[in-house]
Amino acid sequence: MTSGHADRSPFSWEAFCASRLDYLSALAAPIAGGVTRQDTSHPAFHGCVDWHSCIHGLYALFTVSRLTGEPRWSELAESVLIPEKLDQELSCIRNDELTGELPYGYAWFLKLAQDRQRFFRKDDLRVIAGELAGRLEAWIFSLSESAILTHARHRAYGNVSWAVLNLWEWAQWNNDLELAETLSAFTREHLLPLDQGLPHSIDHLTDEFFPAALQRTRAILAILPRHETATWLSRYLAEDVQLEPIHRPAFPHSAGLNFSRCWGFWDLYQYTENSEYRDQYVRHVVTHMNHPEYWRDDYKKYGHWVAQFGVYALAMSLDNP
Repeated sequence: MTSGHADRSPFSWEAFCASRLDYLSALAAPIAGGVTRQDTSHPAFHGCVDWHSCIHGLYALFTVSRLTGEPRWSELAESVLIPEKLDQELSCIRNDELTGELPYGYAWFLKLAQDRQRFFRKDDLRVIAGELAGRLEAWIFSLSESAILTHARHRAYGNVSWAVLNLWEWAQWNNDLELAETLSAFTREHLLPLDQGLPHSIDHLTDEFFPAALQRTRAILAILPRHETATWLSRYLAEDVQLEPIHRPAFPHSAGLNFSRCWGFWDLYQYTENSEYRDQYVRHVVTHMNHPEYWRDDYKKYGHWVAQFGVYALAMSLDNP
């Protein structure tokens, strides 16, 4: 295959880079249609069918606006963040009305609050984030050894690697060195040794929206220093990490896998500089973008949440080229 032919391929890096901003704009449309809906009784975060989807919907709108320079997406997200409604959300949390969002939704909120401070210089979500961070920390460190393995293998809301990674990033952002180091120790002592209990093969399961082994890999590579991960990673990569994009998800939650796999592929590419992981990232994004019926349509099954995962995936390569 000539380089000219490769450059015209929709799966080439060059073609993908030329399409990323268009992809973001396309993904923003169904997200915008969901965040302001009155789907639930939550005071502020009542769109997108459920609380956590509204949270990552707001994250996605702010991210699309930041990366494309189009202000209407962030303006729409701002319209949801009414101070008195945020106070009511905090009261609901303190009254233990959102325990069902632990750990998944809490972790997403930390990402939203962190990005809002970092890129928009606004700290109106900080008090809620602090409350959720404390509860997330307590949950993580309450897990027994057997529960850690169970939650590390979890491919949906209960995934502990997702919780640890986002809490660690929040701690780093807030210069909470004690919490960051405690989470590093947790990762070193509990996540790193799980090779036998969490093989690559688990990521071939397609009935949920998280690839558990890749999520664990993301946490390990982000949190632990390179001299601690190099030997582990060489063993990890001795097993093939090839995954074929999903064209027709068998279950509604499966529609998130193409995008959430990308989070792991991009981190592996950043760490190893092996273009095969970048190519897998591209194939998964492009394949799913070519199936809008699994991210734009059917609001209840897909339209209220899948596009947000795609925004997160695209932001990774735009923010960390």
